[in-house]
Order: sequence, then structure tokens, then C-alpha cells
Amino acid sequence: MPALLLVDDHPLVQVALEAALQKSAFSWQVTSVEDDVQAMASLSEQQFAVVVLDIGLPQVDGLQLMRRMLRHYPDLRVLIYTAQEEEVYARLAFNAGASGFVSKGRPMPQLIAAIDALSQGERSFPDFINLCQQEEMEESLALTPKELQVIGLLSQGLSNVQIAEMLNISNKTVSTHKNTILRKTGAKNLFELAAVYKELQQ
Repeated sequence: MPALLLVDDHPLVQVALEAALQKSAFSWQVTSVEDDVQAMASLSEQQFAVVVLDIGLPQVDGLQLMRRMLRHYPDLRVLIYTAQEEEVYARLAFNAGASGFVSKGRPMPQLIAAIDALSQGERSFPDFINLCQQEEMEESLALTPKELQVIGLLSQGLSNVQIAEMLNISNKTVSTHKNTILRKTGAKNLFELAAVYKELQQ
């Protein structure tokens, strides 16, 4: 029996999903949690075939949470299920490494079909997303050795000028690396960047 982790703070979503999964081609075992702490704890305790994640969680950036999940569990299949603007957030989810996206405004059978597809190693996105770009996108989101070096120094509190001197590169190059690292990791500031670096070392 495949296991599914639902990360959503709305109890009605769990009820609706469990009812709809009765029509799935598979018999799903559903675990439901409401926040990032519970989600990461569940992932450490059990292997899930699919994670259904609402990126509109009240106390955490859902895409940042997904990136954290994927850093710890690179093979995890994450389906973003949200009421956020479909065209904008489907692209953001795609670029961040999600395996699928379904808007909460879509019929429930579409969500079930997407879950089943992900469980079989497929991807499921709206038609305007070009899945052929996925391999190239995933490669582009990986940190290079130089970026890993820079993120390590940034997390220690060193300034761009200090890093430039240590690595014998220009201040402008350090700034470029820093902006690229922020884009790839989804971190919004140096505090989050330090947390990302700490997770990468685990």
C-alpha cells in the first residue's frame, strides 16, 4: 500500500482527499500534517511515495519547505496543491523542483490522476508547462563547487569583499555568485542562507 503525506492546514482538504482517493487506481495510506515541523518529522520516520503540499501554509514558505524536503530526500515526489494563482505558482513550483502541480480550483479527479501519475514516476503539470525543460532546469538549480564555497563563507558572516580577497576573485563576481545562490536555494537573506548551508552539511 503506497503512502501519501498531505501537508495542509485545512482539515476539510484531508477529508475531501481521503474520500476522493477511494477512486484511485491504488490503495493509499494517508498521513496528514499541518506544518513544516510535522512534515519533516514524518519524512524522517516513513517513506512516502508522494507528498501533497499546500504552499500557502500560514507560518512557512511552502516552496522553501519543498526545497528543504528535496535537499534531504532528493528522490521525493512532491505535488503542489494550492489555491494560489495557477499560472504563476505552477511555474514557480516547476522551477523549484516539484514533480507536479494542481490548483485547488480544479476538479478532485484531476488531483487524484496527478497523484497516481507521480507514484508511477511521471510528472503532472498544467499544459503550459514544458516538461522537456525539466532536466535542464534541475541541472541549473544544482550549486556548483564555487557556489558551495561561497555559500560556506557567506554563512560564516564574511563580507563580499572578504570573500573576494580569499578566493582571489572580484567583488562583482562574488555578488553574482551570491544572487545565483539565493535564486537556486530560494533563501531570501543571509540568515536563511546559513540555514540552507547547515542543511547541506547534514
